[in-house]
Amino acid sequence: MKILYTSDIHASDNHLFSLLKIAKEEEVESIIVGGDIIPHHLPNSDRVGLLQAQAEYIRNVLIPMIKDFKQKRNITIYLDFSNDDFICNRKILEGLDGELINLLHMRRHKLTDDVDIIGYMIVPPTPFQRKDWEKPDSPGQPYARDNIISLDGYTSSKGKIEKTVINPASKNNIENDLAQLSETIDHPFIFVSHCPPYDTPLDMLYNGLHVGSLSIRKFIEEWSKKGKLIASFHGHIHGSPNRSGSISTNIEDSTSINPGQNEGEDVELRHVIFETADKQSPLSIRIVKSI
Repeated sequence: MKILYTSDIHASDNHLFSLLKIAKEEEVESIIVGGDIIPHHLPNSDRVGLLQAQAEYIRNVLIPMIKDFKQKRNITIYLDFSNDDFICNRKILEGLDGELINLLHMRRHKLTDDVDIIGYMIVPPTPFQRKDWEKPDSPGQPYARDNIISLDGYTSSKGKIEKTVINPASKNNIENDLAQLSETIDHPFIFVSHCPPYDTPLDMLYNGLHVGSLSIRKFIEEWSKKGKLIASFHGHIHGSPNRSGSISTNIEDSTSINPGQNEGEDVELRHVIFETADKQSPLSIRIVKSI
């Protein structure tokens, strides 16, 4: 199966159009978007507010474009929100889940006859104020060492902006979420996690600081050792591949990939196209193209 993977299409107003155009040209059989799907800059946000602007984008742009695309190429699309997308608007997509799109977060889907796809979109605390998709990493390391973060911020889960403070000692953390996901695993799988694994070429800021998730790295290590994890795909840190010089790294016997993302107008969509299997190694991936 030929699959297109990208993440952080919010980085440019043109990335959604480019994604669907590339998928058509490359004749892929599935699309995976690893989080952050609503553009940073919405022209009506000053008029109606950010929550409503994101909702209008989903209803008036995202859904119609995907519907039009799928009328011409009825392929499976996996995607979900992440830390720049307001969680209160996810219910708009939930009504189309399993039909138009397949939501990824804390879900397991059948990608092929032999391979599942499992998603996780939470990230450790960031310096930013939107906290809908942020949790402490683990009790021992609630966020990356030396990272400048903010525990104060706001959430939108009740349909309005409300102040919140992340508790670093909370048991509602990434480590425990991944333990819950682990209970669902019984087949070889591809892992789609918005946050990259900690201390790799995939989670590096321009100053060289690593800001990924230790719990996600441990999850990858564990399931790779068990022979179940085929590969993991990430995003979140747009510039990491440029800073580190690599879009991929090996963790145990699995490949982890963050294609990065270009920001601004008239920039190329960064993505990878991969195949899930061949006759010699039916539970492997092969990168066909990366940009």
